Amino acid sequence: MASLMESKLTPEQHALIRKVLVAQTASLGVVESPIVEDLLTRHNYRTVLDIGCGEGTFLLQLARKLPGAHFIGIDQSELAINDAVRKLRRRSPDNVRFETAFFEQAFKRTKYDAVMTRYTLQHSSEPEVFVRSAFERLKRKGMFIALESVDAYTDCHEPDPTWERFRSAIAGVHRRVGSNDNIGKSLGVLFKNAGLRDIQVRVVLCSPSTVGVNRFQAVVHAMADLALAFFPDLFDRQVHEEVVEWLKDRACLEQKDPYLCSAIGNGTKP
Repeated sequence: MASLMESKLTPEQHALIRKVLVAQTASLGVVESPIVEDLLTRHNYRTVLDIGCGEGTFLLQLARKLPGAHFIGIDQSELAINDAVRKLRRRSPDNVRFETAFFEQAFKRTKYDAVMTRYTLQHSSEPEVFVRSAFERLKRKGMFIALESVDAYTDCHEPDPTWERFRSAIAGVHRRVGSNDNIGKSLGVLFKNAGLRDIQVRVVLCSPSTVGVNRFQAVVHAMADLALAFFPDLFDRQVHEEVVEWLKDRACLEQKDPYLCSAIGNGTKP
């Protein structure tokens, strides 16, 4: 069975997801982007395919930081690609191209210096096939980079019942939509089985202390809005209201320092 993100979304659903993706780039991107930039720069990769680029915010940020590389972003959602193209026209970087496409084994066989994906592998109904297909699109010595959730590690510096309820409700949403919110734990094995070598997996935390209170508030609020709109039986209005009120307490957030956790994996094709 395909996951929700592998199905066709309505414009209303897309608008909610777009809000989360933008907030993820503004928050989690603060701790993720420098690592990806370093990997691409250190190995002097010139052609990069981004699978599941969404509305393009993260990729466009990378492109501005790395003007010597050429980026191609693909996403199966025409609505997302339309958003990305509009942003591209406004910002006018000449090293980015966006295409509507579904990544699968039959996807065109062009070889790239690097292939990357961010919060996309977790929505794949066949992650092993996904990683092997990415491997096949790499040049020799090319690198696959995946940024994925590790929700099981998401926690709080000091225990908090509201944060625990939020985590539990979000986990229920992932189960309902058929996504693996802990796929980050499996990156090493998935990469090894696909034939990648020199594998590294590191964990980063997005919290008030690492990205700032405002960015943290925005991404959690966006996630709560999406969960309530999509699955009110799993993430009900009472939980939503409690989380929203809790996010307003800056002193509490700074003291307890709740965090979202993601894994960044990279491996090289021999």
